[in-house]
Amino acid sequence: MLAAALGIKRDGNLDNLRKLKFGVRVDLPGIKLNDFQITQMGKKLNSNLSNRMYLSDAIFLAGLESEDIEFLKKIENALKHPEYAVFLGRRSCPPTQPLVLGIRNTEIYQSLLDEKWLVPAWRQKSLFRYSDNLHLRIIMDDIQKGAIKKDIPLSFSPLRREYGYRYLTEMPGKIVTKKPVPILTEHDPMSELR
Repeated sequence: MLAAALGIKRDGNLDNLRKLKFGVRVDLPGIKLNDFQITQMGKKLNSNLSNRMYLSDAIFLAGLESEDIEFLKKIENALKHPEYAVFLGRRSCPPTQPLVLGIRNTEIYQSLLDEKWLVPAWRQKSLFRYSDNLHLRIIMDDIQKGAIKKDIPLSFSPLRREYGYRYLTEMPGKIVTKKPVPILTEHDPMSELR
């Protein structure tokens, strides 16, 4: 998404983007959807069968950290005015919330803890059905420990897509507490009879 917003071609250099520290807070985990597809490949070719997995109705807060503030400002501007269309995995999945909440002058983990919960008020009631507290997961890049994931883009070239490894670790998350419903005590049910 960042490469597209910045106008980096598919075979372009991604070194600056790989230097960024990345973290994400899971505000709403969403629902996995499985889509079975049959694609006709023409009269002489067989049909192409595929299973596609989608994440529906999820909300994530992603953060980037860098010592280079000018580069962060360039990314912020690019996400507000992208060179190429940005989407979430597939072109048919555009982001629905603002992509940029601004640049913070704190370490990424603290920023993910401090930022307000992104779930709209109308959705919150159903999430607190079984508990008064919710734990929002925070997953961060780590230098030498944690789970190994092969998802660092080295090249998006259509001829040879290539990904490298990184470490991910789960940090203590943010706790969101159910807001009490105010009880109106000033109402006098007998006022109409007076």
